[in-house]
Amino acid sequence: MKITVDMQKCPQNHRCPAMDVCPTGAISQQDIHSLPKVDNTKCVLCEACIGFCPMGALEKS
Repeated sequence: MKITVDMQKCPQNHRCPAMDVCPTGAISQQDIHSLPKVDNTKCVLCEACIGFCPMGALEKS
């Protein structure tokens, strides 16, 4: 299992708010207009980001 970002649901027009709730810093974003990325080597599958993303763009797959 891993966390992925659904490009169709992510507006990509602001800083990803889910970066602030990730306890391991696994979510990063190159700039405010880019799709966030999840480093699944750092991710512990706590799902905090999934519950926090207002657009539902972060998903467990």
